[in-house]
Amino acid sequence: MNRPSPEQLKWARRLLAHEEVAGSAEERTTAAGRVYDKVHARMAPLLGDVGVQLMFVRCAKLTQGQFAFLAEVSSLEDSTKLRECLHAQDPAITTESASALFGTFFALITTFIGERLTNQVIRSAWPMIEEQAPRETKNE
Repeated sequence: MNRPSPEQLKWARRLLAHEEVAGSAEERTTAAGRVYDKVHARMAPLLGDVGVQLMFVRCAKLTQGQFAFLAEVSSLEDSTKLRECLHAQDPAITTESASALFGTFFALITTFIGERLTNQVIRSAWPMIEEQAPRETKNE
């Protein structure tokens, strides 16, 4: 399995925090949906709509060992299913599971299209974030 590096998880948390306006449970769920929507919009020209959806479904399957409720995410045509799944969770679990999901997505997509292109795509969705984009690290 291609596990996310600590940098990729940190980046996922940073994007979620950036999209979160208030600290409420509802806002955390909404922030995860916004991150999904932005990633999907930027990755779809490269992978196609179905390709992005399948990548997220795969990431949900890979992270369900940590967060069993992610097994419910059998299709992610849009962010609605993800929001519904996360909304039923404790706010702390919402943040950690969404971070794991997006971190895993960044790890997998980096494997497929490379670190440089992945970083460019992420940066195009969040150009105002100054923190350095995640780097791929070799898993041991």
